[in-house]
Amino acid sequence: MILTREDDQSLTIQQQIQQELQQLKSELALDFVAVALADANYRDIYWKIALGAKSERYRKITVRMGRGMAGKVMQTKLPHIVTSYPEEVRDEMLEYPIFLVEAIRSAVGVSVDSKRPEQKQSYGVLLVGQRQERVFREQEIARVEQSAAVLAVLYDSAVVLEPVRELEQAEHTHLKSPLLQLLREFRAEGITCELLDQRITRLSHTRQQQIGEILDLLVHHSMRSIHQAGVTMEQDESGHTRIEFQCVGGEPLSQDLFNPVNDLLISLKCDLEITVEAERQSVRFTIPTRLLLDEQIWNP
Repeated sequence: MILTREDDQSLTIQQQIQQELQQLKSELALDFVAVALADANYRDIYWKIALGAKSERYRKITVRMGRGMAGKVMQTKLPHIVTSYPEEVRDEMLEYPIFLVEAIRSAVGVSVDSKRPEQKQSYGVLLVGQRQERVFREQEIARVEQSAAVLAVLYDSAVVLEPVRELEQAEHTHLKSPLLQLLREFRAEGITCELLDQRITRLSHTRQQQIGEILDLLVHHSMRSIHQAGVTMEQDESGHTRIEFQCVGGEPLSQDLFNPVNDLLISLKCDLEITVEAERQSVRFTIPTRLLLDEQIWNP
């Protein structure tokens, strides 16, 4: 829906975007509609707006270019359709954090492409989702693409964006992330895993292995006697990655447990916090991801 000039004068760009998303959600009877935008360096993608969200956790998700729904759409500029999550993406389940957080079963993602010739890259991704399985028809996908075009016009009319660098193809993109591989192994052992901040998989293999060693110590210390356990990685308000291990039951967790990996905690510049409440225990540590990524630039 394109608003008239008279309407434009009374609504901000943000309000017009919200109105377009609300109309799309209503017309297609959707459970969830969201927009993800790329950062200035066109490396990471953040969910900025969501209608029908179960919580604010979507704001803590950071997606890597080329990964999951948003990353694949932005890289290819082609619609990405998932009808049955997680069955269709079983091997890449952790790379679809928005599906996990919002309990989405079926979804369509389309690219929001600028109409300005100097803006070669997409602004972001428009995602529509359903919490029950749904097969989206061609005309419904076309309607989503129509809304994406409206959003592109609105973003074009906002502020002139700073020039962004061409998408960098990392030298080792094809190599498997050690941390992602470890999380998959945890899942196979019955540990619930949520990878919301995917920036952490861009850290050097050495850094990922250090983080993995700490997590492995936690999981296997308690493995024999825990009833339930989970690992969550999400971005906090300071832009760091907050990693939390929670379990019900298990051997008591204490600071002494971390003596074997104390040097790793110092090297990673971690803050460590242990909480014990009745049978539920948790360990939380924060990784300064931005700082460690910058470290790779200056100390390759």
